[in-house]
Amino acid sequence: MKVLVGAYSQITNAEPMPVYEQALETVCKPLLTHLHACEDAIMQLSLSIPLLDWLDANHGSINLLISDLAKNGKLEMLTGSFNQSILSLLSPKDRSNQIEMTTTYLRKRFGQRSKTLFSYGQVFNPLYINTANLCFIDSIVISTSSEAGIQQFAEPFIMQEMGKSVSIIPTDDAISTLIGSFARNKIGFGNLVEQIRVYLESKPPFVMAMINLDYLVQGGISAQQTVQLFNLLFGYETCSIEEAYLHNDPPKKGYLQAGWYGNDADKGDLSCINELFVKDESLAYLYGRYTTMVETARLYKKDKDVRKRLEALIQKMSCGTMYVCDANAPMLRSSVRKVFWRYISEADSVLASLKDYSYPVNNDFDHDSLMEYLFIGKYLSCVVDSKGGSLSELTYLPSLYNYGDTFSPLSQFGSTSGNHHQLPPGQKQRLFSDVFLSEQCIMDEYTKRDEQHCLSLGDQVYTLEGVDRRNTEYVATCTTGYSPIIGGILQVTKHFKLRQNTIMVDITLTNIGEEAISCIYGCEIPLSIDSHSFPLSFIQLENKKNLTWDEKEVVLEQVKSLRMYDEPNSTSLTLVGDTRFTLLKEDYSIEIETVLGTETLYQHTLFMASWPLVLASGGEKKVTMGLRIERK
Repeated sequence: MKVLVGAYSQITNAEPMPVYEQALETVCKPLLTHLHACEDAIMQLSLSIPLLDWLDANHGSINLLISDLAKNGKLEMLTGSFNQSILSLLSPKDRSNQIEMTTTYLRKRFGQRSKTLFSYGQVFNPLYINTANLCFIDSIVISTSSEAGIQQFAEPFIMQEMGKSVSIIPTDDAISTLIGSFARNKIGFGNLVEQIRVYLESKPPFVMAMINLDYLVQGGISAQQTVQLFNLLFGYETCSIEEAYLHNDPPKKGYLQAGWYGNDADKGDLSCINELFVKDESLAYLYGRYTTMVETARLYKKDKDVRKRLEALIQKMSCGTMYVCDANAPMLRSSVRKVFWRYISEADSVLASLKDYSYPVNNDFDHDSLMEYLFIGKYLSCVVDSKGGSLSELTYLPSLYNYGDTFSPLSQFGSTSGNHHQLPPGQKQRLFSDVFLSEQCIMDEYTKRDEQHCLSLGDQVYTLEGVDRRNTEYVATCTTGYSPIIGGILQVTKHFKLRQNTIMVDITLTNIGEEAISCIYGCEIPLSIDSHSFPLSFIQLENKKNLTWDEKEVVLEQVKSLRMYDEPNSTSLTLVGDTRFTLLKEDYSIEIETVLGTETLYQHTLFMASWPLVLASGGEKKVTMGLRIERK
């Protein structure tokens, strides 16, 4: 029986500091110390670059220990994507760069050049074979567990693609499943150790025990238990990766299809990562924003320093953590997505400021065959979208913070049961989108999932056109068609006026049918606001006395204006209407089990202004909404 023992952690940037501390104290430090004390043990290790950087800055002795173990042949460092990119979502050039950057990083710090790749998120594509050859990678460690949980390959094999070949080292699905069960508190630690012992005593011909350290932390493992678990694994004659597949017999051949393997991430019914972009509109927009930025930025050829700066930003924004919901739940952390948007906005500003380059005003950012319009002003940047006649982004340039980064994830990613006004899962929430409610609708019970009482135009395609040469004003128009909720047909016209630090929207509702209509009109303005407190508080501005509201969900009558504070960015946001409105406010959050226990992760806050709408045939109603963003 050949036994390989490996460990890995996928902690990413923008994770809370306790995540790093727990990983150090409960798994990393005791594991590496125990490995140093074991005479004949050999281990494979894959740690994310953010974790290695944090160790280097705060606990240099751990990195020195890693270096010593690597030089003594007791530790084999596995390479991967430097920015935790999902390699199949990158161009061939960028895939190679990500691997080479990691390999160079490991060689300089630990004196070892890795020839084995561990794929972030366990996403695999046959295209990796050619990339691996270009980067002098001999083998790839990855799970081969299919959707049904069946391990396709039990032993290493040679995989060929387009005349190139590489060794695939399959991780042991039985052990990985047990670790996952421990993380989700389905089995205790004693049961975990006993079941692994029983499995190893059955002497399978080959075992690659690749242990997810984040899962161990999530399961509440202690430092002593970490030593106990790995002491069991090191009790077998562990070998190096090279010894695992070099033997006298002709090497076995096999073929691993493109897919999303293993159980590191919550995938639901997704079989490959690209399915995520079909089912989740928000993540499709993120990925589309990245790919269009890469195409646009690389068209610029003149200034070498500008090209280098843009390439550095492209490398950083290629991070794939926003698409993965693992033990650290980076997909659901607003802080992780904000890092991505910061790099995108910085690249936008660089390209827009070039005098020798014309930055395209319109582009199909999310590849839905509809053009979006990018506006970059002195203080604000936003994307006007024909879908919903709304804003897909709203960035305050002094802080590079995107207040339009709203998220309603698919149902398999955490629980949204704590939200009163449920949103359609996977639907992107845009700013200044339109909804119509029946007269009988109770605002406390409003939800876009109730199609009998709510008509949402968030997915409606508006006719969108610019109306000035400076591209600061846009008009979006659509017709609802007959709806029993409205009781007729309405034409909706929205005139966006984009100013230095203010968005003004003139909304005109015209009854173009023959029947009189009576309903409620609502304008949704979901905002992702950074705050030290949760729920997010806001101030209702009145002439005589301002009122502060701290509730997660509230409905207020006769509101004229309100203000929110973004304390970390020292910014205030003021929302105002030209006439008083009914305000619905709710903070949207996701509850999920992570390495820190049960967490409630803030996603965004919905502000919906609504007015009663009673119009005779040919009648119209006009309202104006304004959103101002400025330094406190």
